[in-house]
Amino acid sequence: MKLILTLLAIVASLSGQAPTKRFVIRVPEKWNGDLVIGAHGGSGGDAVDRSGKVYATSETALDDVIGDYAFKSGFAYASIDRDGIGNSREGVALTLDFASRAKAEVSTRGGRAPSRTFIVGLSAGGGITRAIAEMTPAPFDGAVIIAGAGGDVITRMDRQMRIAALWPLIDPRAHYGLTDNDDTVRRYAEAIGTPVAARRLWPYSGASAVAAAGRPPASAENSTAKPSIPVLEVVGTWDDLMIREVRAYRERVEPKDRHRLYEVEGVWHMSGNDDGVAGFQYVAETRMQLDKDVADAMGEGPSYIPTVREAFDHVVRWVEKGVAPPVSQTVKPGEKLH
Repeated sequence: MKLILTLLAIVASLSGQAPTKRFVIRVPEKWNGDLVIGAHGGSGGDAVDRSGKVYATSETALDDVIGDYAFKSGFAYASIDRDGIGNSREGVALTLDFASRAKAEVSTRGGRAPSRTFIVGLSAGGGITRAIAEMTPAPFDGAVIIAGAGGDVITRMDRQMRIAALWPLIDPRAHYGLTDNDDTVRRYAEAIGTPVAARRLWPYSGASAVAAAGRPPASAENSTAKPSIPVLEVVGTWDDLMIREVRAYRERVEPKDRHRLYEVEGVWHMSGNDDGVAGFQYVAETRMQLDKDVADAMGEGPSYIPTVREAFDHVVRWVEKGVAPPVSQTVKPGEKLH
C-alpha cells in the first residue's frame, strides 16, 4: 500500500517558542531513497481565491508545481506552511529545522536515511532556498529556485525607486489612452525589466512600489552569489517582481559552472496554471482595488511548470551522476532545454 504521511507537528521558532505549523511528509511505496523539500512562496497561511474563499493552506502550495511530480517520480516529499514567516533569517531557520525533522521521519518510515536531499523554492521560498544554497557546507545536495527573491539587493532597490517614480506617470487610472510607443511607457518597461507586451500586469508591481516608497526602507543583506551546491533557476521573462534581480544574480554568481538560469518567454511571476495565482488575484482585486483586467492577466499567462520539472530532473542528474545541465537560456513555454 502506498505510504502517504500527513502530520501536524510542533516546530521550534527562533524565539524559542513552539507554534503549531502544518506540514506534509509523503513517502512513496517505491521510494528511490531521496528527499525533496518544498519551500512555498509568500509567508504562508491560508490560500484565498478571488471570491475570498479559503481553498488551501500553504504546505501543499507547491504540489502542482513540483510536489506531485517528485512524489510520482519516486522521491519522498515534504513541505511546511511557514504561516506568517516569509523570506527572512527566521524563514531560513524554520526551513532548516523542518528539513531535519522531515529527514528523521522519512528515515523511520522508509527504513533508512535519505541518500540525498534537494530543495525547491518559489518566490519568497526561492529566497530562502538561495540563502540555504549559499551556506558552507550546504545542508542540501542540490536546489531549484523558481522566480526566486533575494537575487540582488542593489538591483531591487534601484528597480523599486525607478518604478515608484515612473508609475504615477503611466498609471492607466490617471492616464488612460497612453500608447505602447509613449516614451514614458518605454522607460517604465526598461526600469521594471519586462517588455511593453507585459503591460497589463504592471499595475500590481507599480502600485506596490509607490506604496513601499512611502514607508521606511527595510534593511536587507545581499546574497553572496556564491552557491556551494548545484543551483538551477527558472523565471518568466514577464516576471516584473523578480526578473531584474535574478538576471543580476546570474551575472554575479561564482563559480559560474555551479549555476544556470532558464527564462521562459511570456510567463509572469507565477504560471497561469498555478493554483497559487488565485491568491495574487484576490490581493490585486480586493486589497489593492486594481482593475479586474490585471487579475485576469495573472491567470491567462503560459506555464513554466514543464521547465521547472525539467530543471529538477537536470539537477538530480547533475548531483547523482555528474551530468552537467544545459547552459543558461531562454525558451518558449513547453520547449525543451537544449
